[in-house]
Amino acid sequence: MSKRKPAKPVPQRPVQRKPVSQKDTEAPQKPLAVKGGMWVGILAAALGFILYYNTLGHDYCLDDFSSIKENWVVKGGLKNLDLIFSKEYRYGSWNSPGSLYRPLALTIFAWEWQISPDNPHFAHLINVLLYAFTGWLLWITWRRILAAYPPAMTAMAVLIFMAHPVHTEVVANIKSLDEIMSLLLCTAALYGVWQYFERNNSAWLVMAVLAYALALFSKESSITFLAIFPLTIWFFTHNPISRVLRVSALMLIPAVLFLIIRHNVLSSQPGQEIYSVLDNFIVEAAGPAERIASAFMMCGRYLWTLVAPHALVHDMGFPQMKAVTFADWRALLGFLVYAGMFVWALMNLRKKHFLAFAILFYLITFSLFSNVLILIGTSYGERLLYAPSLGFAFAVAYLICKMFKIDDRTNIWNPGGRGTVVWGLMGALLATYAIKTVARNPAWYDSASLYAADIVKSPDCAKLNYHNALEVTKKGVDEKTGNVTDSTWVSKGIEAYTKAIQLYPKYHDAYGGRGLAYFRLKKYDQAFEDYQKSLEYRPGDAKVLSNMGFIYFLRNQLDKAEEVYRQSIQSDPRFVDARRNLGAVMAMKRNFPAAIEQWEEALKYDQENVTLLKYIGQAYKDMGQPEKGQPYLDKAARLGG
Repeated sequence: MSKRKPAKPVPQRPVQRKPVSQKDTEAPQKPLAVKGGMWVGILAAALGFILYYNTLGHDYCLDDFSSIKENWVVKGGLKNLDLIFSKEYRYGSWNSPGSLYRPLALTIFAWEWQISPDNPHFAHLINVLLYAFTGWLLWITWRRILAAYPPAMTAMAVLIFMAHPVHTEVVANIKSLDEIMSLLLCTAALYGVWQYFERNNSAWLVMAVLAYALALFSKESSITFLAIFPLTIWFFTHNPISRVLRVSALMLIPAVLFLIIRHNVLSSQPGQEIYSVLDNFIVEAAGPAERIASAFMMCGRYLWTLVAPHALVHDMGFPQMKAVTFADWRALLGFLVYAGMFVWALMNLRKKHFLAFAILFYLITFSLFSNVLILIGTSYGERLLYAPSLGFAFAVAYLICKMFKIDDRTNIWNPGGRGTVVWGLMGALLATYAIKTVARNPAWYDSASLYAADIVKSPDCAKLNYHNALEVTKKGVDEKTGNVTDSTWVSKGIEAYTKAIQLYPKYHDAYGGRGLAYFRLKKYDQAFEDYQKSLEYRPGDAKVLSNMGFIYFLRNQLDKAEEVYRQSIQSDPRFVDARRNLGAVMAMKRNFPAAIEQWEEALKYDQENVTLLKYIGQAYKDMGQPEKGQPYLDKAARLGG
């Protein structure tokens, strides 16, 4: 019997490979079986859940109010799907034209509200679960894509991404579900593409196109993946350029459809959104050169936040940050770093250097948020680093593998026999990230805690001072009655409003807020003066006009009160408070049909408003038609009124 020849050792492929010719197989290389590989996905999901477990009891915060809590379209549940898909993102919370179209995110919010009304805890749970699921999906997707690279590198990249503290705004703020859904669905699209390559089954390609369509309807920035798809396919498969473009071109179908729908929705608005210097300080730039310089200054800040996520802050607006020229070292450094990264990546792209891919992934997914290509509605927001941070995680994981010369495609936990050192280093990095994440989460408990935590990091941001003033004032006011319970807090709120005005003397909202605080303290003359100042800088402000009308009402100047209330609803026909107050004025004038008309109109936007229901019921009684008013009174009683 002949002896069996001993098996020859299989040489490991190096991390860097030369480009292959088109004669090679078009299917991507399948990942080798790795012991314990399934546990990476489970670990990534568990890490995501554990890190944000302490957010499950959080309240609404920041943009959650305009997206959910104070959005009558969302609060109407899934029956408002037609409005969700046919209107701008914040249609249900404000009357000004906007530039956002994210119907899938709003659909989920509407579903959450319908399932569990006014329950932020349920919404936070959905955010955390979807974030955890993202960790698992990232692993099973990129394990396939990066099959020719050490699985330890992919594992490190996914875990770094999941633990990075810059994601606190995304996961802890309900509104940022749009970010989670965007990356999750774009990753699902990549997974479908790779399954198509491996199985040669067109059904997976259809799934990929559908997943990408959902990503686009979750958040507009998903459009950047039109560049990520061909880059990834070309980089990590041996497909000829023709096939790369052919597969990638399929993603144009949902992209074009989305852009057409978005254009039709936004163009139907009366006017275009105008960005304020308070939202994006770059709009004050004197010219294109200054705008670009200011943008690169902030690009540098974004990158530094990824490298050293220590002083996390949700806003750094005007005049904390002001437009600069390239004479400012921060702008020049930002430009040199980003230009250097871009040029280096292009120079090494044909070599298929993995670091070139990581850099391009970051630059492409960050491009729309940079304010370099287009001006957007914000100059800084850590949520905007969510998808780009995956490119950063790839780069860090790659550099760790190079540092320890890891090229083992069969072992995750002990690659090349260096597992103790490598995972010890990773453990320290992940622990540092985890501590920072868990410590940052409580700042996102509610708006008051967020502003209090961040005002010390961005003390000269006018918008942050204004929002902090709102929350400080609330501490001294009974939310239901509007009566002052502690004048000290209201006075502190007035001080905060005053600082916001000093930082930006044309701050109309700050004048309006301070006027309301004076009103709470029954300082009506000072309140009226602030209302007038607010209207000077923003004529037609519906809330200020309504508040001014109440002062006229208290002075028994009913005609003047009616006048400004009508101006208020002319500015914002969906403003419930103004219609309620106008109805009250009409009732005082014994014009009950006109009063009921206003209250009925207001009910369209707040169908469970107990006060409106009671007013209508009582008005019918006063008209001698109690049988018409009783259903309204009965409904008010059922709602706890």
